[in-house]
Amino acid sequence: MEIQKMKILSKLLTCLLTITFFANVATFILGIFYFFDFFLFKLWIAELVTTLVIAGIKVHVSYMIFESEEEEI
Repeated sequence: MEIQKMKILSKLLTCLLTITFFANVATFILGIFYFFDFFLFKLWIAELVTTLVIAGIKVHVSYMIFESEEEEI
């Protein structure tokens, strides 16, 4: 039961990571077109940090799923 919840969490984190990645790219492109507005630069840095945190959480959850499945065998 716990493994299924973790797999669902992993899929949701994948969707969230995809969304944040596209938002990060869009903000970066907007920053280029607005000649590196400082507010957009700060927003881009915040989105980059958020993307990296979500990626770290996803790696941890994936490892926990792998470890749990290995214990069952």
